[in-house]
Amino acid sequence: MTDVVLVYPYVDPRRGSSIFRFPPLGLSYIAAYLRERGVSVSIVDATFIGEEAAVARVRTLKPRVLGVYSMFTMREASLGFAKALRRNCDMTVAGGPLPSVEPETFLGDFDVAVVGEGEETMLELAQGKALRDINGIVYREKDGVPLRVGEPGGTNIHTRPRGTIKNLDSLPLPARDLLDNDGYLSYYRRRRRPPTTSVITSRGCPFRCDFCSHPVFGETFRERSPRNIADEVEQVLSFGYERVFFQDDCFTLTGGRVAGFCDEVEQRGLHFGWECLSRVDNFDLATAERMKSAGCDGVFFGLESGSDRVLGIMNKSATAEQGRRAVEAAHSAGLRTGAFFIFGYPGEDDDSMLETVRYSSRLPLDYVSFTFPYPIPGTGLHDRVKNELYQGRPEPKQKGLIQHQLIYYSEVPELKLKFGIANAMAQHHLRRRVGSLAVPFEAAANLVFRAL
Repeated sequence: MTDVVLVYPYVDPRRGSSIFRFPPLGLSYIAAYLRERGVSVSIVDATFIGEEAAVARVRTLKPRVLGVYSMFTMREASLGFAKALRRNCDMTVAGGPLPSVEPETFLGDFDVAVVGEGEETMLELAQGKALRDINGIVYREKDGVPLRVGEPGGTNIHTRPRGTIKNLDSLPLPARDLLDNDGYLSYYRRRRRPPTTSVITSRGCPFRCDFCSHPVFGETFRERSPRNIADEVEQVLSFGYERVFFQDDCFTLTGGRVAGFCDEVEQRGLHFGWECLSRVDNFDLATAERMKSAGCDGVFFGLESGSDRVLGIMNKSATAEQGRRAVEAAHSAGLRTGAFFIFGYPGEDDDSMLETVRYSSRLPLDYVSFTFPYPIPGTGLHDRVKNELYQGRPEPKQKGLIQHQLIYYSEVPELKLKFGIANAMAQHHLRRRVGSLAVPFEAAANLVFRAL
C-alpha cells in the first residue's frame, strides 16, 4: 500500500503538437515534500498512457490517499478519475487551481478539496490529522463526523485558510524521478525539438489581470534564490533535458535576481538553452542582453491586445507601446520572441480586433498564439459573463483548425472570431515572408472579417 498517490489527469491528444508539454511540476513538489517527511508517494501521469492505463496503475499502487489535480480544462477528467478510483482508497482529495476557487463543486466526487498550496495540507492529510484541524480544506461533515463521497446529508465545512510558504528555498527540489521523463523526452524528440521541461522560480503574482487566476499561489510574490534555481537546473539536466522553460508568471519581475541567476549559470559552467515569460513593463535591452549571455534564447510576452482601450478593460497595467518596445528589445538582443493574444474580449469591436491583428503582424515575433477569452472561475472576466455562460457545454477540447470554442454568449459570433484568429495568423506569417506585399491580402481579409 502507498500512503499517497497523486494523479495528473491530462491526456495528450494523439495529434497534439504544442511546444509547451511539461510534466506536473506542482505534484512533483508535493511528492518531494511528502517523501522528505517519510510518506510513501507515487505520481501517475495520464498524459501519454491514457486514462484507462492510469487508473489501472493507481489500483496496483493501492493508495491510502488519492490526490487528483484539476484546473479549468481538466475538470471532467479529474472527476472521472475520482469516480473510477474512490473505492480503491481511504480518501480522495481534489487540488489545484479549480478546487481552490470552487471547492464545494468537487465534494460530489471527492472527500476533500484543497484550497491553496498543497505541500503542508497533503502532509497533514497523509498523517491522518483530524480534518477540522487542517487549514485550507473543504469537506462534508454530519454530527461532527466527516462524510465520504456518497454518504447522504451533511454540511460543507470550510477550515481556516492555509497561509503561503514564505521561504521557497526551504522546499526540497521537485521529485522528478517520479515523473514520466521518458515520455516527455520522447515527445520532443519525435518532433525534432530539444527535450524541454519547466522550472518554477517564484510563486504568487502581484498583478490583477481581469482574465488571470492564481488561486493556489495567491498575490504575494515570493521568489527563490539564484543559487537554489541553479541547483534545480542541474537536476533537470541530469535527467536528459536540454532546455528549460521558466514557467513563472513573470520571470523578470526582479531584475537583480535575474542577473544573479545569470551569474550562477556562468560560474557553474552550465550549458543549456532556456526561455521565460515576461511582462512588458519590466523588460529592456540590458535585461535581454544579460539573459542572452547566460544561454537564454527566447522570451514570451502576454501582449493580449494591440488596443490600449481593451488593455484597460483587461486591467493589464501596460500599454501596446510598452509591448512593442519589449518585443523589439528582445529581438535586438538576438532572442526569439513570442506573444500571447486574447481575441474577442468582452467590450471589443471590429476596430479593436483588427487593431490587434495589425499590431501583432508588424512586431518581430517568431511565435504568436491567439485564443478566445476563457472565463476561469475566480476571475473578473468570469464575474462579468457568469450569467451568459453556456449551460452543459463541455470544457474546451483540442480539436479542429482553430482549437478554441466560446463557452459563454458573446456579441461576436464564434465563427467570426475563428475567422479573425485565422486571419491574424495568416497576416503574421505572410508579413514575415513578403513584408508590405501582404497589404492587398490584409485589406481583403479585413473586409471579409467586418462583413461576417
